[in-house]
Amino acid sequence: MNRLGTRWLRPALGAVIAALFVWLLARRVEWASVGHVLASASVGPLLLGLALFATGIAVRVVRWWWMLRSFEPGLRPIRCARPFLVSLALNNTMPLRAGDLARAFGFREALRAPPGRVLGTLVIERVLDLVVLLVLFFAGLVGAARGVVPPGYVTAGAMAGAIGVAALVALMLAPLRMARALERWGARLAPESRVARLIGSAAQFFEALGTLQSPIRALQLLALSALAWMLEGSMYAAVAWSLHATVAPFGPWFAAATGTLATLLPSSPGYVGTFDYFAMLGLTAYGASRSVAAAFALLVHLVLWVPVTVVGGLLLLTGSGRSRTMTTGVVASDPL
Repeated sequence: MNRLGTRWLRPALGAVIAALFVWLLARRVEWASVGHVLASASVGPLLLGLALFATGIAVRVVRWWWMLRSFEPGLRPIRCARPFLVSLALNNTMPLRAGDLARAFGFREALRAPPGRVLGTLVIERVLDLVVLLVLFFAGLVGAARGVVPPGYVTAGAMAGAIGVAALVALMLAPLRMARALERWGARLAPESRVARLIGSAAQFFEALGTLQSPIRALQLLALSALAWMLEGSMYAAVAWSLHATVAPFGPWFAAATGTLATLLPSSPGYVGTFDYFAMLGLTAYGASRSVAAAFALLVHLVLWVPVTVVGGLLLLTGSGRSRTMTTGVVASDPL
């Protein structure tokens, strides 16, 4: 397959999968009832949900800053906010995780961190989030109605749990040894050679992963991750409250886990279809009707997508000329 075909294969596959789950979501749903449920939404709980979500984003920024500051103590949290929000906006609107690439390569001066180190912190973020989400998911399965969540999804969750635990253990045991070995290897090469630069970036990547080798820092980061998901799960609960959904208290939290874990599947930018279908299943597993659950999933998706996309997009457009040029250049390039 030529380069152009490879470049568009994953976005095309994601679009097909997104369309499939949109169809699964749409069938057997009375859209007139969904419209009535959405029209009955109370504004107060929605505003509370937005506040909770914004606070959760702030906690995630602090978590990321906490990792980066172990290498650059003078780094201020505010310098991490713009790259973080811009990356979310780009991930919501562009394929191939363009926001992650922009966060790693487009803000080197602001973050005072090389790309390899930033990529390492992104891996840690994903692993910590996966661990917390899987705890919510398997805790929610205890009270969920039988037969609602597909067995294949539970199996996939168990596999993801095994991978997540293995990754967490690996991050706590091996990275610094790898970093030192790579540094010794790179020292034998000409400093300006391309191979030496690649080895240096790899060493910085593993050095960042070594952040979790400190038990105290690992517990701090895990606590921040749990707090971030507690706030985001509370936003789901506030949306269910605004729609007057009659469900067991843990239902919105279970929907947060099922919907977010589904974003691991290939999909379109913004996780259209995959997130909505499995968030709907999560709420129906706790007693919601399909129409109420569909309205809930759509409204939660709007709360998750619109604010960060608008704010992150504005931050990208109003940033310094040099930073904006670097970011758009990274996004426009072919990552393959």
